[in-house]
Amino acid sequence: MLIALTTALVALTASPASAAPVFANGFEDPPLSVGFKQYVAGEQFGGWTVASGTVDVVTYWENAEGLQSLDLNGTAEGSVARTLPAQLLTTYKVTFAVAGNPEGLPTVKSGKVAVNGQQVDAFTFSTAGKNIRNMGWVYRSFYFTNLLSTSSVLRFTSTSPSIWGPVLDDVKVESCLLILCPASASTVNRIR
Repeated sequence: MLIALTTALVALTASPASAAPVFANGFEDPPLSVGFKQYVAGEQFGGWTVASGTVDVVTYWENAEGLQSLDLNGTAEGSVARTLPAQLLTTYKVTFAVAGNPEGLPTVKSGKVAVNGQQVDAFTFSTAGKNIRNMGWVYRSFYFTNLLSTSSVLRFTSTSPSIWGPVLDDVKVESCLLILCPASASTVNRIR
């Protein structure tokens, strides 16, 4: 019945409402005075926790915004997670910039995004023709609806088996009421 109610509410989507910011993060905290810093599983930085492997916060290439971005591969495939406060029956829009470390193979970098352990997005990025001064940043976004939880864990994971991985920057999360969110039923991932 809850699924039927949720589907009915999404089907009644009205005109887009203004979204309320939940957080915006460009991996700027803590600020670095070196070219990169590696973090290993269990370490925390700027509200993120390294959930597996290793990741690098990098300053020496072109970033989508700010002065730092995140390579999801340090010396191995890595992942980062962040717990978001969540309200019941609220839809969230997640937007992020993706590129790839242009310094090594494979040329095509890949990763995935999960909320509360459920995959909600997968991405690939080709570094062909890219370099540290022209990273070729691309923005992606997806929606998820929180049904029953008071928090949601957002997790980005590399699926590129090398030390040169997908790169993230400018992560933003916004919320809107389920019945007023501009997403259609086919683009909303329902998370319990």
